[in-house]
Amino acid sequence: MAVILRELYESVKGKEEIQLVAGEAGLEHMVRWVHMVEGIDITSFLEGDEIAFTTGIALADSSRLLELAEHTYRQQAAGMVINTGPYIREIPQEVLIFGERNGFPVFRVPWRVHMANIMREFTERIYLEEQKKREVDTAVRNAFYFPDNPGMYLPFLLRNGYKKEWSYCVSVVETCSEENGGMGGEAWSKYYRFMQAKLRNWQRDAVVMENGRELLILSVNHAGRPLQEVWDDFWQEGKKYRICGGDYFGGTGSVVETMEEIGKSFAQAEQVMHLQKRRGRKNEWLDYGKTGLYKLLLSLEGQTVLGEYDKEILGALEQYDRVNGTELLDFLNVYFRAGCGIQETAAALHMHRNSVTYKIHKIEEILRVSLSLPLERTKIMVAFMIREIDG
Repeated sequence: MAVILRELYESVKGKEEIQLVAGEAGLEHMVRWVHMVEGIDITSFLEGDEIAFTTGIALADSSRLLELAEHTYRQQAAGMVINTGPYIREIPQEVLIFGERNGFPVFRVPWRVHMANIMREFTERIYLEEQKKREVDTAVRNAFYFPDNPGMYLPFLLRNGYKKEWSYCVSVVETCSEENGGMGGEAWSKYYRFMQAKLRNWQRDAVVMENGRELLILSVNHAGRPLQEVWDDFWQEGKKYRICGGDYFGGTGSVVETMEEIGKSFAQAEQVMHLQKRRGRKNEWLDYGKTGLYKLLLSLEGQTVLGEYDKEILGALEQYDRVNGTELLDFLNVYFRAGCGIQETAAALHMHRNSVTYKIHKIEEILRVSLSLPLERTKIMVAFMIREIDG
């Protein structure tokens, strides 16, 4: 489970004298650790998502506190706790303005309070949450890949507060590869942390994991705004702050009513996400429940009957192209994507309509069909859909 800064603050403010003085909008940041940051040089050791604590002992005067806050913010820290006392009498107004403007939480702790107590409280919460996260992540991953072995995930999910009577839904999102404008290395890590925090804030019990360049998302009691809308908002926000970029392919499985069916929803989400990739449908979320005829074909994925049907309907045209060096199969695909319209196909291929008509007649001759008949069109359309599914 991710530790949200708001939760850490709520857990400690009733025990210790700590006050949020700026940047409330950033309380949804995820926190991974705590770090003492007494000088600007120390900020280079921050890796992101830490709470930075400072007494100002290494600063020449409090006027340099803004510079320290700016460097800490640029290192993707979750927030800053400032100990006011002999070194920092008062937090300068420009620091408060900076925190408020950038959604960077700034907390004030008076000198009489032992900051070590707050740091210990934070680290204990972080440690316990990380333990829980590892156990839940492992259990959910087992539910995805070993659905027929409930002993590998049910007891652990129940122990961590998940209920059998809840409904569950799995989504899979894949970012484009670096060659296609995606990200890698440090950028991917920042993006993953950003999206993990955002999605966990959207739904407290959601589980977000990475699998290569995929994000696997388990949402609980799926209701309210569709995940696609939530994701698109976060994606645009991430692009605005240059945390994520490029494109993505996304798919959602059906909502299931028992833990034992989480694996079923995951398999469906994987299927529709890969279908979107093969169709080249970037940044378009596909819900398994809205796939229409694809749903029937996806249920037969991997079975020889699909390949046999494809070969029966389009095999002769594929063979003709191979022998004669033509591209009539690709032309037919464009023709169908254009709604079987002569003018639309001609425009799509920058071709004269007479040439389109000629190719259609040639295809009808090879396949021994009439493309004016709805049933024949349906057969061919299904064959192309099978090719999309089988890649």
